[in-house]
Amino acid sequence: MSARHRSPRRIYVTDCEGPLSRNDNAQELAAHFIPDGAEFFARLSRYDDFLADVERRPGYNAGDTLRLLAPFLVAFGASDDAVVRFSADNVLLVPRARQLLHALPRLLHTFIISTSYTPYIRALCQVTGFDIAHCRSTVLSLDAWRLDHDEAARLRERAALIVRRPLIAIPHGAASVADLSAQDRETVAEFDRLFWDELAGTVGGELVAAVRPIGGGMKLAALEEIVAAVGCAGQDVMYVGDSITDAPALAAVRQWGGAALSFNGNGYALGAAEFAVAAADASPAYTLARAFAQGGTIGVRTQARTWPAKAGGLVGILNENREVLTAASLAARASVRGERLARLG
Repeated sequence: MSARHRSPRRIYVTDCEGPLSRNDNAQELAAHFIPDGAEFFARLSRYDDFLADVERRPGYNAGDTLRLLAPFLVAFGASDDAVVRFSADNVLLVPRARQLLHALPRLLHTFIISTSYTPYIRALCQVTGFDIAHCRSTVLSLDAWRLDHDEAARLRERAALIVRRPLIAIPHGAASVADLSAQDRETVAEFDRLFWDELAGTVGGELVAAVRPIGGGMKLAALEEIVAAVGCAGQDVMYVGDSITDAPALAAVRQWGGAALSFNGNGYALGAAEFAVAAADASPAYTLARAFAQGGTIGVRTQARTWPAKAGGLVGILNENREVLTAASLAARASVRGERLARLG
C-alpha cells in the first residue's frame, strides 16, 4: 500500500526488545559493568515482577528495574559515554526487523515505546534508520551523579550480597508477600530495606527517584499521549509487545477495540493480548500490520484465522487457540532471545 493510500489515523506502536531486537540492554549493561551482573539483574527483575504484579505497590511500575539498577552502574564506574559505546556495539536485531521498520511507516504512523534506556534506542535507530523522534524510552544520565567513596563501596558490597540470594519464586496466583516461601519473604524484606530505607537520603536514592522508566503504566501513558497527538481513535491502534511492561498497553488497546498483539510473548503479554505471533523473524508482524492498515482489527482477525502454514511462524487468536499459541510463543521466545532473557519478566 502506498503512503498516499494509508489511513491517516491508524497507528502501529511496538515495544523494542523482543518484537524488534534480541537484546535486554539493561541486563547486558549489568553483566558488562557489575561482577556477576547477569545474576544480579535477574534478582532485581524478579523483585520488580513481585512489586508490579503481586503486591502492586502504588507508584511502582513494571520495568522499574531500570531505576533500581542505575546507582549500581554508577558504583561500578559506568559512565554515559561507556553506556553509549556498549549499546551501539551490541544491537542484536530480530531477523527482518530492519526491513519491518523501513516498511511500516509507508503503511501506518509508526512508533516505538520502550522501557530500554535511551542510549540503546538511539543506537537501534542509527542501525535501522528509524526516526528517533517517534520513540519513547527511559532517559538515563549517569555522569550527573557522583557517589562518594563510602557510598560506592557499600553499593558494591550489597551487589555481592544480592547475588548470593536465591531468585524469588512467585507461585501462580500469588496475591501478596504472604504467598511466598519464608526464604523469599526474607529476600523481599531485604530488597525493601535497601531500596526504600537504606538508600533514602543518599545520592543513590536520589538517582533511583530520578530515573523514570517507560514501563507498565508509564508505557500506557506514553501510548495515550501518542494517540492524542495523532488524533486517532483507540480502535485505530495496533500495539505489539512481549512482556510484563507491555501488559497494561496491550490490555488497554484490546479494550479500545484495537489490535493487541503478543510477539513471542511471555505469560504477562499473552494474558493481555488478543492475538499472538510465535516466529523466528519479524515478517509476520508486517503481514498483520498490512492487514490492520487495510481493514483495522477485523482485518487482523481475518488474517490470523486464515494464517497459511507456509507463511512461517504461528499466528492466531488467543481465545481460540490459547494452549497451542502459548506453548509456541514461549518456545519461540527462548529460541530467538535465549533462555536467560526469555525468563525475565
